[in-house]
Amino acid sequence: MLKIDTFQEQLQQAVQLKQSDEKLENLRKIFSELISSPLNDNEKLNIYNDINLILTSLFEQKNGSFEEKEQIKNLMGIMMNNLEVQEFMFRIADEESNQDISYVANQIQEVRSLSINYKASKIGREFITQKAEQLQQQPSQNQILNLNVNVCEDQQIEFYDNNNYSQQSKEEQSLIQSPPSKIYHEIAQDELSELINRSKYEFDQTKIDQAYVYAKLAQDKFQSSFTYQQHAEYVDQIIVQYNYLIENVKELDSDGWLFDGMSNGISVKYKFPENTSTASMLMETKIPVNAIRVLALVNEMDLNYLWVPFCKRTYVNKVLNRACKVCTSEMYFPLIPDRECVFVGEGYDRLQVNGTITLLSRSVDGDKEFLEKNGIFIPEKSKFVRMYIKYYIFEITPIDKDSCSIRACTNVNPKISMVPNSVLAYIGRKFAHILISKIVNYAKTFEKSPFYPVYQEHIEFYNWLEEKLKTHLKY
Repeated sequence: MLKIDTFQEQLQQAVQLKQSDEKLENLRKIFSELISSPLNDNEKLNIYNDINLILTSLFEQKNGSFEEKEQIKNLMGIMMNNLEVQEFMFRIADEESNQDISYVANQIQEVRSLSINYKASKIGREFITQKAEQLQQQPSQNQILNLNVNVCEDQQIEFYDNNNYSQQSKEEQSLIQSPPSKIYHEIAQDELSELINRSKYEFDQTKIDQAYVYAKLAQDKFQSSFTYQQHAEYVDQIIVQYNYLIENVKELDSDGWLFDGMSNGISVKYKFPENTSTASMLMETKIPVNAIRVLALVNEMDLNYLWVPFCKRTYVNKVLNRACKVCTSEMYFPLIPDRECVFVGEGYDRLQVNGTITLLSRSVDGDKEFLEKNGIFIPEKSKFVRMYIKYYIFEITPIDKDSCSIRACTNVNPKISMVPNSVLAYIGRKFAHILISKIVNYAKTFEKSPFYPVYQEHIEFYNWLEEKLKTHLKY
């Protein structure tokens, strides 16, 4: 059964396609599946609005051909005139029919505010306008409704649909037929702000995939505009973070893994990446523990010496946001000089995308741009040998409220010279078995562990995560 999460994932994949005709074909298929899906009316309208937003962005790209624009207009016309679309729009309207006219006026005033529901979308604004125009026929309310219509006209709601073109005002027709006016640029700026605000909202919710979709739409549609430049750094940051995440999580499902063994339900695999002197490790298991408890073990960096082999101390250099920290870990190995690693760890809510909460870490001591941008000072020289973490991925998949599966994948260069890869792989496999076993043991005895008091200190954060889990699993 198709869920709203599935459609959102399909839209994200469609946006990333390079060819315009491929995007349109995918959007056409998504729309067809949406109409016949068991989603409720509001869910359908949310996805419909997202499709319409993508189509509008494609239509207004300057490098689009006349044929492409015609195809986009045709698809938008098909969508707008679809009987099922009209029916579920009317059903939603009927639910609001008991609201008084002053509330409708307030709705129209609020359509520019940040919102993830249909009232903040182009279709939503048009629909509210149509509702107001229907109510305008009531003589006793003409004065209020005239004000409402003026508000809507000021917003210049535009649809590139031949069937609606004849109903547009002369001023709106002029906007389409002539070069962009000052009013058009004001509209464009508002749409850009809406995309950026939505992206920032999703990023604040740790939803990098959704933040990327809105940021990429803003870039594709407004990159050449002057106003875009004030948002360019943010957009670039989101795109880089998203691409880095996607590139590395591919390792979890990549080929070439060699099976090392299974112990207490924990599987460990390894492989040697080409053109490197490193070994990658992959650990997998399922445990009867709430996913948020497992997440707390990994998140509380000050205590990770309890489960990371050879780790004697970890401290936080700086908290960048509630789901991102820069940390330093000190490692004491027998027979060789002490090691340390300076890394950034980020957490992402991908529950709507693939049902996971994903943590991703990488070394940053050599990333001067990142350190300077975030005001972090790391001495170039250290009494420790600095290890290099290419990636450390920790993926938690909630199964139900009391169980989850874990996949962890890492590629680390410990900076040990003159040691064969086979020896490094052997040490790495032992390291992996110990690491994941300790996580599982602490998770199973969480309330009696040293992690529980710290968990209670940060209970507001973990309750926030728990609400995400409840929404996803519906418990």
